[in-house]
Amino acid sequence: MATTFLNSLLLVLATASTCALAQKPSVNVQDVIASSFRTIHDGWSADEVILNDDLNDAFVKACQTKLPEVSAADLNWRLLNLRKAGKLKTKTTRSGKKPSQQHVAIAEMVSRSLIDQHGITIDRIMTEPELRVLFDLKTSTFGKDIDTYLVRKAAFGLRKKRRLRPELIARIADWGRSIKEFPLKSVEDNPEIVPQQPGVYIFRDASGYLYIGQSVNLNKRLKEHLEQSSNFSLSKYLTEQALENVTLEIHAFPVDSRASETMIRRAYESDLISSRKPKFNIQP
Repeated sequence: MATTFLNSLLLVLATASTCALAQKPSVNVQDVIASSFRTIHDGWSADEVILNDDLNDAFVKACQTKLPEVSAADLNWRLLNLRKAGKLKTKTTRSGKKPSQQHVAIAEMVSRSLIDQHGITIDRIMTEPELRVLFDLKTSTFGKDIDTYLVRKAAFGLRKKRRLRPELIARIADWGRSIKEFPLKSVEDNPEIVPQQPGVYIFRDASGYLYIGQSVNLNKRLKEHLEQSSNFSLSKYLTEQALENVTLEIHAFPVDSRASETMIRRAYESDLISSRKPKFNIQP
């Protein structure tokens, strides 16, 4: 349902912006966007103008004085692509506060969660106000004091380093995958919320990915972890931490899918371990 909503949102925004531009053939949209950016950027980069709410509001308002029917999402998307094409020709003199390692860890987990669940890129997430709100909501689950702006900035940094690309196995096969997230405390209180299906499970908290495993029966395997994990380091960590601060992410597959084969699940698990580097796994 969420995926359908996001896809519909993207289509509506694209259609509305295309119609608006078609009605204004005399307006050079690229010039308006570049001129508006130069007017408001005050030494900040195009990325900062997209990521910072105050700067972004000023940019959108400046553009919409001449392009009133064009959405903020489309204006941001075009600005980002002008920057990538090297067509803005402005000097960046300000950089602001840098994200910490914790911001980077949270940015990866939030970004990958949205990318996995909805099939959207981090560029789309950050250029569309409604999707940025969704990103911020997921960020806030890691703690009320987390600076969502710095997590956004960290996500763009990861994208530039090509560290947010979907894993190979997820790009070549889906097998009816469904992805859900639960606070680990909720799973302890009600284990039946985890389906009795084959799949891969991920433990994570604000420090990053903790452990990734696979099972033919996710429900049974997670009960074993909560009773006494066979991974000593993970078991010790879970004993010392408040389970409310740990999230369980499951990638479940239909029982009649190819993921019922151990070899397939292990390949999926191995791909995730290799790219996400959970601290309590032995690297494959």
